[in-house]
Amino acid sequence: MTDEAKLEGGHTTRQIPEGSMFLYEKPEILTKEDHNALGITPLKRPFDFASKIQTVPLVATEIASAQKSYPVIFSNPDDPQAFAVVSVVDNNNMFVDDSGNWFPFHYIPAYLRRYPFAFAKAEGDQLALVIDRASEGVTETPEFPFFDGDALSAETQKIVDFCSKVEGERQRSIDFTAKLKELDLLDAQEITQGDTKDEEQVKLASYYAVSTEKLNKLSPEVLQDLNERGYLSFIYAHLFSMENWGKLIERRARMELDSESG
Repeated sequence: MTDEAKLEGGHTTRQIPEGSMFLYEKPEILTKEDHNALGITPLKRPFDFASKIQTVPLVATEIASAQKSYPVIFSNPDDPQAFAVVSVVDNNNMFVDDSGNWFPFHYIPAYLRRYPFAFAKAEGDQLALVIDRASEGVTETPEFPFFDGDALSAETQKIVDFCSKVEGERQRSIDFTAKLKELDLLDAQEITQGDTKDEEQVKLASYYAVSTEKLNKLSPEVLQDLNERGYLSFIYAHLFSMENWGKLIERRARMELDSESG
């Protein structure tokens, strides 16, 4: 359930959704009472908020698009979730340029495209639309108001529709990763950098990925079930994405050279 912060005298502040939300500094459940005068204005630097991250959450249906640019990994196998790796450098997203824009021709995960909006649990486990009140795009002089009279504005409704679609895909992702856990397909892996055998290897990342050895040992019946559920395509897209570690390492090396020459 959603808690409300209490003020002296028994009054309440704006409703705060349950739990923490990655990248959302000040999430608030959108209500007409609290946010009627507010709205959203597109920013000139739209991805500054994500400029220091190294991973981005994905829903399973995004893996095929994300694998073209990023390694797709999984978190703790006890509660796995898919992530796109966008950097192997601390506090520096390799896909956000100096102008605060995402590098063109690379897939932008839905988690970032929906920001500063999201869905979160409210009273009675119902989903509610959330905004990050700390976002510079949320303003009292908006290009697109949140409300139009007593109803959501057309622009806000578009966001609701998009978030609803993402939320639906999120549930399918939970089912997919639960199957990975059930079949014990995830193994701990790591990425290191070092040009020669004699050179000290530097560990760049530790993560979980589907074990091809375990995958190859599955029975035909289990593989057929995975295929019928659409999960096998997710798994293969994830495995193909592992080639992108090399691209990130190359980009990291270029950044180091540019830093030394600059």
